[in-house]
Amino acid sequence: MTADIFADLEQAFARQSLFLCGREVRLKEWGGGRILNNACDRYLYCLSRKNIKHYPSNILMNSDEYTSFLVFLASEAYSSQYIELAELVYVLNRKLHSFECFYTREIPDLFHLVHPLGSVLGQATFGNYLVVYQGVSIGGDMKLRYPSLGEGVALFANSTVLGKAVIGFNCAIGAGVQVYGDTIPDCSSLSLREGTLKITSNVSWSVKDRFFK
Repeated sequence: MTADIFADLEQAFARQSLFLCGREVRLKEWGGGRILNNACDRYLYCLSRKNIKHYPSNILMNSDEYTSFLVFLASEAYSSQYIELAELVYVLNRKLHSFECFYTREIPDLFHLVHPLGSVLGQATFGNYLVVYQGVSIGGDMKLRYPSLGEGVALFANSTVLGKAVIGFNCAIGAGVQVYGDTIPDCSSLSLREGTLKITSNVSWSVKDRFFK
């Protein structure tokens, strides 16, 4: 992998920001290019650890990976106190990909988004090796209690983790499963079949090995 993956990124971002947010933004003008460079470095590190079939030759031609890159970009802008840029990147990601992850979120260094349309990563504690599919919702409840997710958690389509839920290490939350304030032990799998929740403990597979190197 080389920096060629980011060819034409700055020009495309400027056009996207103008069309969707009403302002033409040149990324290299922020922090002397440091914000963009740091986001690229973080993204490349994350990508290098993923076990995926098709590595993007250009970040702009893979919507899942571009979504991930914009999450890093918004995070870098926020951590450097460029709030205006952080807000724009966050909004652009929502408009382009229907993906919600506010720029203040403390995202892990290693995560993988799999066609994450309609997913919401709200306030929570996230571990590395996080995998998120479409329609996933993570966030707090009315009492402002927030979830904690350990390393190696995979959240499949339309699953929900809310409130003070604690998801242990190496867990898979199956399609349509709702976890509300529950504690899920390490190495567990939850699946919903014909309206019945099935919990499997001490699973032999590894989320990390399946999706990452």
